[in-house]
Amino acid sequence: MSTEILNQSYVFIIFIINGLIIGILFDLFRILRKSFKTTNTITYIEDILFWLLTRSFINLFNFRL
Repeated sequence: MSTEILNQSYVFIIFIINGLIIGILFDLFRILRKSFKTTNTITYIEDILFWLLTRSFINLFNFRL
């Protein structure tokens, strides 16, 4: 196998793992949202917090590639 195919496979596996972890984080946020009734403003803040968390998580893994 060429080095390019191995590198692409490695990147593909890293992004699959990223997707699984982000999916778990999303489910945790949904559980918290259903457990505690909050106002729309708090919900917007939670959504922004989730977006920032996932974006920084993706950046963390991308910089290591």
